[in-house]
Amino acid sequence: MIYRALTIAGSDNSGGAGIQADLKVFSAFGVYGMSAITAITVQNSLGVHQSIPVSPETVYSQIEAVVTDIGIDAFKTGMLQTEDNVLAVAEAVKKFEMKNFVCDTVIKSKNGRYLLDKNAVNSFIKKIIPLTDVITPNIDEAEVLTGIQIKTVQDMKRAAKELVKMGVKLAVVKGGHLPQENTITDVVYDGREYLLLRYPLVKTKNTHGTGCTFSAAITSCLSKGLSPLKAIRVARAYVQGAIENALSTGKGTGSLNHFWTVE
Repeated sequence: MIYRALTIAGSDNSGGAGIQADLKVFSAFGVYGMSAITAITVQNSLGVHQSIPVSPETVYSQIEAVVTDIGIDAFKTGMLQTEDNVLAVAEAVKKFEMKNFVCDTVIKSKNGRYLLDKNAVNSFIKKIIPLTDVITPNIDEAEVLTGIQIKTVQDMKRAAKELVKMGVKLAVVKGGHLPQENTITDVVYDGREYLLLRYPLVKTKNTHGTGCTFSAAITSCLSKGLSPLKAIRVARAYVQGAIENALSTGKGTGSLNHFWTVE
């Protein structure tokens, strides 16, 4: 049986994040990966230096081409960059009745460059979030989307609950930017109860592509028929190993090791 997953995201020419990371993760999980590129970035381990959006017509056509021919079992979005691309993706998701949607809320890069235009945030909230099955913001992104200032795990819970109120079926607010006594806590909320996932903080600078990797791993698991909560648990454990075995690529922030499970 072929498990099929689609990533709708930007291209990271350094290979650590974006489309390139997503396809590596799909392969690591034994899933057939496809892509719709939303932007071409110029980046390396030192940061994102330039980003050129793909036209919304081309983004839509890429999605249409694979969905109507090969088909998909799950899909994810990453960097969308422009409001027009946000609208094009939302239209495609509805038009082709695309299921098992994992939204990686790519808003800013580690060096502070906006990867989602500021004028696109409201459209993202109104058009993308209500279609989403699983959303995976970090603390900074959750603050932008919900308007809630996050300083504690309790604040993370409030933000996760707000995201579900906004239309998401299941929210995962990641705690990587809020370590507590060498522990990372991720908050999962499904509209009924909270689940706290706790993992040891890995002291490494090589974390490029963590968000892409996590969301792609969830997408892989959903494509193979796992429940959302099980998919999140498996994906989080996979990411922990990928960070613990991270690669020192370049002079700055190195990449995760997406194939650590087979080494």
